[in-house]
Amino acid sequence: EKVCFRYEGSKEDTIHDLDLTIRAGERLALVGCNGAGKTTLIKMLCGLYAPTSGHIYLDGQDMQTLSRKEIFWEFAVVFQDCTTFSFSLGENVSCVEKGREEDEKLQKSLADAGLLERAGKLPGGIWTSVNKDLDEEGVSLSGGEMQKLMLARALYKNAPIVILDEPTAALDPIAESEMYEKYDEMIQGKTAIFISHRLSSTRFCNRILYLEDGRIFLEGSHE
Repeated sequence: EKVCFRYEGSKEDTIHDLDLTIRAGERLALVGCNGAGKTTLIKMLCGLYAPTSGHIYLDGQDMQTLSRKEIFWEFAVVFQDCTTFSFSLGENVSCVEKGREEDEKLQKSLADAGLLERAGKLPGGIWTSVNKDLDEEGVSLSGGEMQKLMLARALYKNAPIVILDEPTAALDPIAESEMYEKYDEMIQGKTAIFISHRLSSTRFCNRILYLEDGRIFLEGSHE
């Protein structure tokens, strides 16, 4: 509601007087050129940034009155720059120490993301280390495998709101479309926000917002 955001030291707002309602269970796409404010808006929605002015409400509650822990439990976010930890594959998905994970949930998340078969072929299975920083026998993941790992992580968290901030930007158009469709298939029943620089990848969304200079310039279906 009337949200503006300005980075420290900047003379102009990145987001200007923005009003937006996202409905529960909706598939929303954000598109626009680089610098349009897409990622800044997402970082405000999930509580990483606070608006310079205006208010963001989560289920009717002003997010500035909620703790970061309360906010973060509501969101599973996959950003364009994927991050892996130099621990096991399983720990990278669950984000908890080995032995504290929910095994059935972990196996299902890896299977749904299309990574369980690959994990089964690794020397230590799902407990094989990712990267070689702490383990010389650790594995390096390809770009496509990284995307599947991020999907598995989002599925394991099982948050009611899923945000995908151009996680497939490094993929070719066909692979990106297939990955977005897989994301959509896996997160049925959740509220989902997709950011893409390719309009064709957002065909399955209920509503598309075109951002320009920090404002919603156009809004509608893909058609």
